[in-house]
Amino acid sequence: MMNKKLGLSFLLIISFIILSLLVFYEKTLYFDNFIYNIVTNKMSANLTFINKCFTFLGSTLFIIILTTFFFLFFLYKKKSNCSFIVASVVIISTILNNVVKLVIKRKRPEVLALVIEKSYSFPSGHTMASVTLYGILLYLTYKSNLNKNVKIILSGLLTIIPLLVGLSRIYLGAHYATDVIGGMLLSLSLLIIFCHYIAKKELL
Repeated sequence: MMNKKLGLSFLLIISFIILSLLVFYEKTLYFDNFIYNIVTNKMSANLTFINKCFTFLGSTLFIIILTTFFFLFFLYKKKSNCSFIVASVVIISTILNNVVKLVIKRKRPEVLALVIEKSYSFPSGHTMASVTLYGILLYLTYKSNLNKNVKIILSGLLTIIPLLVGLSRIYLGAHYATDVIGGMLLSLSLLIIFCHYIAKKELL
């Protein structure tokens, strides 16, 4: 099972590298424009407000607040391993995101920008941060002793939030679709490696 998980992580990394090359050589613009037109087809003031709310759930400020909260919460519950896991995976994800941005140096989309961003575009930082943080919380939820119904509700929320964050980044004109996909591929591969390490070292 563990080998299969690492194999999946390897496949995700290879997919990310291929996508990065396509992005670097500007081979994805038709696909990106196609997805953007679909996502923004019904653009309205209400939808814009909703998407700004979703995008906040993956913002640097909110991710820092949420990470700090769970770091302190698990310390309070005397689960220092969980604190270490949450903080570490978010920090590594952030470093990876910034390194890749500097390597690819992709400019932001030339579309209607409903939010202002100054950093490079690929991969999406909001997407990576949300997939990483909510993903590791999903794993900890799965491994917890919570009530089954509570687990199902939390798992659903923790799964859908990163997807909505990613879509909101496209809708708001902050990212290309391939920025979001790239962020998901890289952060998911990181999550799988982390979960493998956690299980191997029996940290939970």
